[in-house]
Amino acid sequence: MLSIALLDNPDLKNFGSKILHGVTSAAKWVASVLHKVMGAVAPTIGAINPTAGMIARGVGGAAGMENKFLNR
Repeated sequence: MLSIALLDNPDLKNFGSKILHGVTSAAKWVASVLHKVMGAVAPTIGAINPTAGMIARGVGGAAGMENKFLNR
């Protein structure tokens, strides 16, 4: 009985879509910031350690692709 009453609650009907919207918004923000930060930091890291610079460029590139995918 209680579970049926909870399902009829209008605040809980779109609960999953609200969570998904929040996660998507956070992912858009994180991807954008990570792409910008890694793009700025990768050359400096690469000057210190070439392998770490390659990893930073790869992470920045992947974040850029994710950013492009999420913001289309």
